Amino acid sequence: MSVPKTYHFYTLNNKEKKKYYSYSILACLFLGYLFYESFIVGLIFCGLTIKGETFFCNYLAEKRCTELTEQFRDFLYSISASISAGRQMPEALQEANENLRLIYSKDALICKELDYMVRGIFESKLPVEILLRDFAKRTELPDIYQFVEVYCICKTTGGNLQRVIEKTVSVMIDKMNINREIRVLTVQKRLESHILTLIPLAIIAFLNLMSPGYLKVLYTTLQGRILMTAALFGIGGAYAWSMKLTKIELH
Repeated sequence: MSVPKTYHFYTLNNKEKKKYYSYSILACLFLGYLFYESFIVGLIFCGLTIKGETFFCNYLAEKRCTELTEQFRDFLYSISASISAGRQMPEALQEANENLRLIYSKDALICKELDYMVRGIFESKLPVEILLRDFAKRTELPDIYQFVEVYCICKTTGGNLQRVIEKTVSVMIDKMNINREIRVLTVQKRLESHILTLIPLAIIAFLNLMSPGYLKVLYTTLQGRILMTAALFGIGGAYAWSMKLTKIELH
């Protein structure tokens, strides 16, 4: 079961590329006709889809990191329970793999990672520390990095692994729960931004559908085209600004 080489860069496969460009081209043609009554302008807009692929990949990478962070929280619960029961980390990872498969599908990110680590430990005889550090390096997520560092330091210095892990997991889970609440609030605001962005488009489409001649001057005169261009850039700028305002870096 393969695992991503890095979580902060996403590459679209052929199926995802076809889906992305299909929807993007349709959206560009729709905007071109809605604001200019011209599919030719829509085809010109299609050139933006190439640059838009980068933003879409960044969005998918961020979504994947958020998904893994949520799943890692359940991983910490399982690890803490196993360590408290007196199991060593290899057995705790194996048990976590079995437990999380009951919650998520086998294709879930955390299940893929745990399956990779368990096979590395019991089949390839690789040290737990190497596998955990590789996991932290590929994800580049602060929560995972901190957990791995605490475990490796405790293992090297010979500290009380059970007590340290329990305390660390307790603090990390509290922090992750707070971050989760903040993320829920920002998602709500982003949804409101999506709705506010769609309202002007819906109004223009409605007026064109119900009374085509009402907006005819905006499509047939130079002043009208300038006004529609300003409206298009205004809506796009407002959407981009709202996304920036609701983007909060959680550490």
